[in-house]
Parts: sequence; C-alpha cells; structure tokens
Amino acid sequence: MRFHALSSGLALAALLLTPGWAFAHPHVFVDAETTIAFDNTGNVIAIEHRWSFDRAISAWQIQGLDTNGDGNISGDELSELTRDSMADLARREFYTYAGEGATDLHFEVGPDSRMSYVGGRTVLEFSLVPIQAYRIGKELEIAVYDPEYYVALGLDDIAAVTLRNAPAGCSASLRPARQLPPELADQLNALPAEVTELPPELGAVLRGMQGAILIRCEEGEALPPGGRSTDFDNAPPGLPFGRPAHQPVHPTP
Repeated sequence: MRFHALSSGLALAALLLTPGWAFAHPHVFVDAETTIAFDNTGNVIAIEHRWSFDRAISAWQIQGLDTNGDGNISGDELSELTRDSMADLARREFYTYAGEGATDLHFEVGPDSRMSYVGGRTVLEFSLVPIQAYRIGKELEIAVYDPEYYVALGLDDIAAVTLRNAPAGCSASLRPARQLPPELADQLNALPAEVTELPPELGAVLRGMQGAILIRCEEGEALPPGGRSTDFDNAPPGLPFGRPAHQPVHPTP
C-alpha cells in the first residue's frame, strides 16, 4: 500500500471499506505547509514540512494507539507510527523534489520528525536538509507531490509557504495545480484501489499536474551558461528534474 504506515497496521481491505475510496485515486489527502529555511549567508539549509491528514485516514491511523486509555493520543503513543511513516517516506523520496536548471538538490532527513493528533487529524512534521547548503541562482523549484497520485498533497495557497531568514530579493510563488481533464480522471478512477504505481504513460501525463513552489532570488548568482529553470511540461518521463522514476534521492555509500 502506498504510504502503508498510515493505516496503522490495518489491512488494506478494511481501509477500502471507507465509502468513496474503492475505485478512485488518490486515496490519502493531505493539507501541506512548507517552510524553506536559509542560513545567514543566504543558502537554503532546510525544507520543513507540516502535513495534516484527512479525518478518514487519521481515524485509521490512531486506532488502537490510545494505550493508556485517557482519551488522548500523545506524541509518545504516535512514536511508532512516526518511525514507520518516515521509513516509508524515505522510500518515496519524501515526496519532495527540488532543482534548478541541471542541478538537483539531494536531501537527508532531519532529526526532528514528530506526529501529533490535533482536532481529529494527525499531523506529521519533519525537515529535509540538503546534502550541501544550496545558493539559489535565480529560481529554485520545489515540487511536493506523489508521482503515482495515490497521496494528494494539497498546496493550493501561497500562504502555506514560508521563507525563513531569506535574503533580500527572494520571494515565493506557486505554479498552480492543473485541473485533471475528464478523460484523465476517468483513467485514474478506473484503476483498482490496490494499484499503487501508475502505468508509465499515465504517470508521464500526470507530471506537473500538482504544481510546484517557485523560490526566486533576484540578487542571486546567475545560472551557469545554458542553464534554465526546470520545465515540468518538457521534462523527460520520470520524476521532476530529469531523474528516472524510483532513483534514490542521494547516492548510496
């Protein structure tokens, strides 16, 4: 199951009993907030995520986790789910892809991952640290999405994006998600719920449909000769910035 830890160990068959999920993609809905942190020299040093899961999946996540029976779900009671979720996300490149021109940013996860249960929704907070601090040349693209469209990460408002300690001249904007054409929606809805990886041709069509964060620094260094900001529409099939699907985020030792 895509992002399998979210079911808190429940069988996929039981999860699919939830009305409206049986024959449609996506299956998990997330309201995302993203903070891009800079150091005092103007380099990007972290991408911090805060993901609030929909109430239906949240209810499945916390089932059986109130081990002390006090009616509340504490961070300690969520610790195993946090660990399993982060391990699963690591295999999914944390649904976070960033690059500029021919340059990809490669990440390792920070030490501060945690989950909470707030207002009937589980919330996952974690940070990604570039292997090397990155100086934006002109415009950095950050795409936060599931290439297989099993998890819908909603980032629909620029208010959900924060630049912390950014240099003067840097600003954030969104390349908005595009409306799925009816014929494409029909193809997705026709896929059985157990399908967690899209056919390559369908995955290629879906690229860029979920939008991107654009961080532009007018005072940054120029892109190298021949460099340009990444174009999702013209990029080759696979994940953003030309990486083939399922290639690791950073080289293994």
